[in-house]
Amino acid sequence: MTPIAQGIANEDKIKRILDASLEVFTEFSFEDATTGEIAGRSRMSKRDLYALFPNKQALLMAVVMREMQLQERKFRDTIASTARLRSLRSKLDLIGIALVEDMLSPSMGVVRRLVITESLKQPFLGNLFYESGVAQQCKHLSEVLASHQGKSSTTRSGDFESAAEHYLSIVAFFPSVMAEIGMRGRWTDAGIKKHVSLSTEQFLKAHPQFD
Repeated sequence: MTPIAQGIANEDKIKRILDASLEVFTEFSFEDATTGEIAGRSRMSKRDLYALFPNKQALLMAVVMREMQLQERKFRDTIASTARLRSLRSKLDLIGIALVEDMLSPSMGVVRRLVITESLKQPFLGNLFYESGVAQQCKHLSEVLASHQGKSSTTRSGDFESAAEHYLSIVAFFPSVMAEIGMRGRWTDAGIKKHVSLSTEQFLKAHPQFD
């Protein structure tokens, strides 16, 4: 097998392993999940699995990293799609909907559960989740806010970041709580839009420095 073919084969194996890992972690706690179950669902031997991932902790890390990268890519695409809009309100509404949909995403719900339950034993997971998720979202959002600074405003860069954190918190908190207690199904498209619209209005009233 050529190096290129070997690389493609490994990519396919890794995808199958991570898909199976996410599936198993969804059904079981991290402690109860086994590499044997993951190997079986990924249609390979434990030996082949261990050749790519030395232990269950490495699988957990890889699953979290992959899901966070997917989240980051989707959020960047949402930010890019708002460039055509002129009003900050319209941009925030689109961004807010993306944030809520992320909170209600079943796969991200599994990731958050894993991070919460395992970060005490593996502190790097909490750092990874924050830096790759919340911190990146706030960074992108602060750049959007900076582009709508009022002409007479003297807002500093740190203030943009604080404002971004404020918007993220008021938009995401309630959906996050409902998702954690198994009530994500209560959120309809209309309900999400109404929640985001009210959150955007509340945010803009609290931050009149933005046009």
